[in-house]
Amino acid sequence: MTLASDVFLGRTVLIIIVGHLSSAPRAQKEAAALRKAGARVVVRGNWFEPRLVGEDLAIARQLDIEFAPATDLRRVGGHPGDRIRHRMSKLVHALTGSVLPRTLGPGAPELLRDARRIRADLTLVHSEPGLWLGRRLAQEGHAVGVDFEDWFSRDQCPGDRPEPVRTTLRELEHFHLQHARCCVTTTHVMAEALAADAGTPRIPVAIPNSFPADSAPTIADRRDAAGEPAVSFYWFSQTIGPARGLEALAAALALLRGEWVLHLRGALGTHAQWLEGLFTPDLRSRIHVLPPVSNAELPARTRAHDVGLALEIPFCTNKQLTASNKIHEYLRAGLAVVATATRGQEEVLRACPHAGQLVTPGDAASLAAAMQAYIDDPQALAFAKGSARVAGATVWNWERYEPVLLSTLAAALPERK
Repeated sequence: MTLASDVFLGRTVLIIIVGHLSSAPRAQKEAAALRKAGARVVVRGNWFEPRLVGEDLAIARQLDIEFAPATDLRRVGGHPGDRIRHRMSKLVHALTGSVLPRTLGPGAPELLRDARRIRADLTLVHSEPGLWLGRRLAQEGHAVGVDFEDWFSRDQCPGDRPEPVRTTLRELEHFHLQHARCCVTTTHVMAEALAADAGTPRIPVAIPNSFPADSAPTIADRRDAAGEPAVSFYWFSQTIGPARGLEALAAALALLRGEWVLHLRGALGTHAQWLEGLFTPDLRSRIHVLPPVSNAELPARTRAHDVGLALEIPFCTNKQLTASNKIHEYLRAGLAVVATATRGQEEVLRACPHAGQLVTPGDAASLAAAMQAYIDDPQALAFAKGSARVAGATVWNWERYEPVLLSTLAAALPERK
C-alpha cells in the first residue's frame, strides 16, 4: 500500500500506555513515526517513579508530541486522590473478587476520561487497562486500534493472576481482535495464535520490536566494559530478579573456562540478597551489576559489550511467542546473541542465523556451550557481531516496518468529515 503524503495531516492519534513514556520504547517509535507523517500525537499513561518524570517530558519534547499522566501515583509529589482510588480498588477486588476497571491496571477510568476529552481520530491502546477503555470507546463509535505488544491474558502462569481477571482480559482481547479498526503485534507466531484464539480470520499485522539502524554507528561507551581480553557478556532488563533466566545463567557460568565477565543491567529493588546468593563466591568478582540508563544512553552502553543474552523462559504463552526489545537492541548494537529457543526468538534469529545461537530454555549446559564457543573462538565471535550489526541495519531495521505500521494505522482512520 502506498501511503498518501497527507493522510495524517490534521489528524489526531492518541496512544494509551500504562506507565511512563520513557519505559515504553514501542509507543515512542509509533509516536515518532506518526508525528513525522504529520499527525498530532498525544500519549497518555501514568506516573509511578519520580526519577522517570523528567525523562518522560524530555522525550515528549524531542518527539514533538504531547504527553501527560492520567494519574500521578508517585509517593512524593504525586496526587493523593489517585493513590487512594488505586488502593481502594485493590482492596475491593481482594475482598469481593470483583473485576473493576482499575483491577486491570492503574488509571483506567482516568485514561478513558482523557480519551473522551481528546476525541482523537484514532486511539491506539497498549496494555490491560487500554483493552477495557478501548472497548468502551469502540462501543461509543470511536476508531480504536490495539497493539498487542504482549498477549495480556497469557502473560503469567495459571494461578499467578485470578481467573476472573484472566477471563475478563480474554473477552476484551477477543472483542478487539474481532472488531477493532486494526491490530498489530510483535511476531508472526504471536499474530497467528491471537487470531486462532479469537476465532477470527483477520490476523494482526506483525511489527517487530526492532529499532532504527544508526545512521552513524553509536560509539561504544566503555564505562561499563571490563576491558580486553575478557569476553563481555551482557544482559539487561528493567528489573533484575527471579524467573528471567538468570538462574540457568548462574549455573552455566560455573562451567565456563577462560577469560570472561558478565554485566547485568537493571533495577535490583528487593532482589539484592537473592542475586548475591545466586552466584558462588568465586564468580562474583567477574559479575558487575549496572544501574538502569535512559533509552537514549542504552545503545552506546550496549555496544561496549560482546555477547547479548536473551534468556527468556517460556513459562507462559506470551513469553513463548513474543520477541522482546532485548534481542533487537543487541542486534542494533552489533552484539552476538545467545537466546533461548522460544518461538518468538527463533523467528528473529531464523532471519539472521549467523548473528547468534539458540539454546534450550533453562538448560545450563546448553547455555554454557554457546557462551564457551564465543570465548574459545575470537574469529567466530567477530563474525557473529558483524552479522548482528548487518541484521540490525537491514532485515530487522525499524525503518523497514515503519511504513507497514503507518499504512495499517492509516487504513484504520475514519473518513474525513
